Amino acid sequence: MGNEYLTFQSSKVWSLNFIIGAKTMIEGRIKQLDLANRSALIVEGNGNEVTVQFALRTNVEVIEPETVGLMGGNLEDLEEGFEVEIEVASTEKDGSIICDSIACVS
Repeated sequence: MGNEYLTFQSSKVWSLNFIIGAKTMIEGRIKQLDLANRSALIVEGNGNEVTVQFALRTNVEVIEPETVGLMGGNLEDLEEGFEVEIEVASTEKDGSIICDSIACVS
């Protein structure tokens, strides 16, 4: 059975999509960062630890200090302790995540 999709749409401009049976976003804190292997250990709010692998195509966004808005960056701009949101591309057999994009939110 494939993933089932639910879409909620208001009469306004926005819509919200959920994928049932698959995690599409992870929010948490970078506990360990391994730039040489393009990976990180993320601790979610509930205490779960998730290993994330960064593909070469991974989009990295970090907070721009002057405007506090997001700007393009690279893995070297990330640091342990940063709060992040991660968009999941796929999940490996060992439970690790391949990341499509990561945005620093702290």
